[in-house]
Amino acid sequence: MQRHLLLRWLPAFLWGLIILVLSLMPGGVGAMTLFGIPHFDKIGHFGMYAGWTFFIMWGLGGHAGLAWDRKIFLTMFIGVCIGVLLEFGQKWMRQGRSFEGWDMVANAAGAVAGVGVFYLLFRWRRRR
Repeated sequence: MQRHLLLRWLPAFLWGLIILVLSLMPGGVGAMTLFGIPHFDKIGHFGMYAGWTFFIMWGLGGHAGLAWDRKIFLTMFIGVCIGVLLEFGQKWMRQGRSFEGWDMVANAAGAVAGVGVFYLLFRWRRRR
């Protein structure tokens, strides 16, 4: 693989590693509010997955032989599946973490949003 492609994938790899560590590190029961916003962690889930899928799309953008519809499907599939699997990982590890269906929804919504933002920016940039 060319160095150029490896560099394109570096942000997605590092962001994914951060998600993995944050999702599986032992946690404790804490307040899920910040600045008075209840369930603030859902915003964090959304943002982390939006950023990650944006970077995955950036990495896939270096593969000219792959059609856009496949890039979009593959990225959303990866984002949603990993988001669901890591929630089950939290359920099974039992170290102060909890399994939450709404976290999976926030992860999936973030994955879709990250792909959408990347695609819109790509189209806007091509029109300029």
